[in-house]
Amino acid sequence: MNTTSIASRRMRRRSLTACTVALALVAAACGGDDEADAPAPAPAAAEEPAAAEEPAEEPAAEEPAAAEEPAEEPAAAEEPAAEVTAPDNPDQGVTSDEIKIGYLGDMTGPTASAQSFNAHGADAYFTCANERGGILGRQVDYIIEDDQYNTEKAVTSYTKLTQDDKVLAIHQMGGSGQSTTLAPRVIEDQIPVVGLPQTIDAQIDNPYMFNNIAHYGDQADAAWGHMVAEIGAAEDVIVYGISLEVPSGQEFAAYVEATVNAGGGTYLGTSYLGITATEATAQVQELQNAIDQGANYLTLHGSPGATLTVVNSMADAGIDLPIIGIHGVASNSIWEQGPAAQTDGMAGMHSFMTANNDIEAAAEMTRCAALAGYEGEELIINFAHGFAVAMVLEQAIIKTAETLGEVTRQGLTDTLKSQPWESGGITCPMDWTEVNHSPCAAPFTYDAASGGMVPLGPFSAYADYLDGVYGIGA
Repeated sequence: MNTTSIASRRMRRRSLTACTVALALVAAACGGDDEADAPAPAPAAAEEPAAAEEPAEEPAAEEPAAAEEPAEEPAAAEEPAAEVTAPDNPDQGVTSDEIKIGYLGDMTGPTASAQSFNAHGADAYFTCANERGGILGRQVDYIIEDDQYNTEKAVTSYTKLTQDDKVLAIHQMGGSGQSTTLAPRVIEDQIPVVGLPQTIDAQIDNPYMFNNIAHYGDQADAAWGHMVAEIGAAEDVIVYGISLEVPSGQEFAAYVEATVNAGGGTYLGTSYLGITATEATAQVQELQNAIDQGANYLTLHGSPGATLTVVNSMADAGIDLPIIGIHGVASNSIWEQGPAAQTDGMAGMHSFMTANNDIEAAAEMTRCAALAGYEGEELIINFAHGFAVAMVLEQAIIKTAETLGEVTRQGLTDTLKSQPWESGGITCPMDWTEVNHSPCAAPFTYDAASGGMVPLGPFSAYADYLDGVYGIGA
C-alpha cells in the first residue's frame, strides 16, 4: 500500500466489546467435559420366586418403606457475564460511537522506511477489532498524523490530536527529537503515549510514556554479548560506530562505548551521518581508518534507509565487516535491497517477533494484515510492534472500563501500569508495573526461506548481559 496515500487519510476503523482477539490470543479456551454422562445400568431381570413354604403363622404386615428424599433441585444456570460498558467522554476520545486513538510519526519523511510500518500494524489490528464489533461497542477511529520526522510539524500534529481530535491515547511519537520536545506537554495533558519507536533516557522517567522496545542501553548490552560470541573473546573485540546525527544516535554510541570498554573490549570512536544523507563516503573512510587500527566490528544506529546508505557505501569501498545495529537495522528491506557481502554478517537488535516465527498471534496478524490491505507486512518487525501495541491498548481500555466504570486518559494510564500485558508471543509480557521499558532484546537477521526476520537466539539468552545501567545519554 502506498505510504503517502495512507498518511493523507484519516484511518477510521470500527472495534469490539469484551470478547476480543487480544484476550483470545492470550487466554486459554474454556470447555466442558468431552464425555457425556454414562447411562444408568439396566436393572437385572427378576428371578422366579421359589415356592413359598407353609407359614407357621400369619406373617406380620411390613411397614411400607419410607419415601426416598427427592433429588436435589438442579443448580440454576449462571447468569451470563454483563457486557462491559462505559459512558461517553468526548473530551477524552470516547464518543457515543467511537474511541479515538492517534498516531504521531513519520509516514513520508526520512525515517518512514521504519516508522510507517508501526502505523500499519496498529491499523491492521484495529481493522480486525472493528470487524468484530469494536471496543466497548464503539468503533476505533485511528487518526494518523505524519510528522515527516520534523519537530515543528510534530508539535503541530500533537496539538491537533490532543486538542482538536481529543484522542484518548497516542500510539508512537516520532523520533527522539520529537519525543524529547513533546515530553513536558505529554505530562501536562496526562495522555498515555504507547509504543514509541525507540527507548531513550529522556523517556524512561516520563509517567505517561510507555516504551515497549528495549532501551538503547539494553540494546548495546545484548549487542556486546553477540559480538563476543562471534569474535570469541571479549578482549579481541574492537568496535567502531556509525550513528545518525540525532540525539538517539549520540546516546546509542555512548552506551556502546561504555559497554564495550566495561566488557574488556576496545572502542575506537564514532562518526555521524546526516539524517537525509544519500551517501556515506566520508563515514566509510573513517571506518576504513578504524579497520587499519584493528576494528573488527561495526555498530550502526540508523533507519533502514540510512543503513542501506551505509552498506552501499561500504560495498563501493570494498569493505566487508560484521555489523550489529539498533532496531532500525532489523528490517527486511536491507537484506532484500542491500549488497550481500555486507548484509551476510549483519544483525539488528529488536524486541518483537514476526508472523513467520512460531508464535500464537501469527495467524491473526497475517489475517488482519491482509484485511487492512497490508498483505505481507506481517513479516516486518515494526508491523509486529504496532500490532502488539494495539492489542494491548484494546485489553487495557476494556480493563479500565471494567475497573473504573469509565474510560479516561488518566484511568487508562493507571490501568496500563497495573499488570503485565500479553501479546500472543509477539514480545515478552509488556510489564510497566515497575519500569517503563521492555527487558527483551535479541539480535535478529533475515531468513530468506520464510521471508521475515528471525532472532539469533531467545530473549533469555541475552538477558544476563543487560546491566540495568541507564542515564548515560541523559
